[in-house]
Amino acid sequence: MNSRIPDKQKGLIRSGPERKRILLITNVILLLALSMMIFVVPLIPMKDHTLVRVLLAIVAVSGLFAAEFSKAAFRILVSIGTVLVLVSLLNLLLPDSRILSSITFSLNTLYFIVITLALVAHVARAREVFGSTLLCAINSYLLIGLTLSILFLIMDLLLPGSFLQIETAQENYSSFVYYGFVTLTTLGYGDITPDSALAKSLSTLTALFGQLYLVIIMAILIGKLLAATRPAE
Repeated sequence: MNSRIPDKQKGLIRSGPERKRILLITNVILLLALSMMIFVVPLIPMKDHTLVRVLLAIVAVSGLFAAEFSKAAFRILVSIGTVLVLVSLLNLLLPDSRILSSITFSLNTLYFIVITLALVAHVARAREVFGSTLLCAINSYLLIGLTLSILFLIMDLLLPGSFLQIETAQENYSSFVYYGFVTLTTLGYGDITPDSALAKSLSTLTALFGQLYLVIIMAILIGKLLAATRPAE
């Protein structure tokens, strides 16, 4: 009897019908948390970002189980997540520290980049398009927008005045989320504009990346759907 486990089955969470229910649940939780951060939080007037940090924690935890991870990658993410929680708690005690805020958002950005890559890889490797596959594609797009928004926020924390018509980053999380998604979708109202060379460069990258993602992910999903409808030879 061969006890070797195929490489495809060594992930923490595997693609396929036997795991699609868990993937579906975790992706629904991830989608709800992301939607709260992007669409609801900006409507709530608040001076501190406690709710934002709570939602970031939910996104981080649900993201761990929303796609495939090797055991090594899972351990790395848990380690980053542990450091992130400790820094976030310290940041709650010292809310006025720009350095702690920058470190907290930087760790979130690194964490989200890895999770986003795993979600996209999950969509690309899936043999069939399940509900969880579509949610992975949606969540990865929202995570890309949120990650880039946080990068804009970090930039303004470290380099004040990187953007025109916007107040300080510590007081305007919602403005950076708005600017990030407006740029990602190439909507470009022009009410907030980048002023530094670095801000302009990242804004250009965001606009290009948003279009490339949609083209590539749609091609992958349509290809899988067409393959599923072809009669078996």
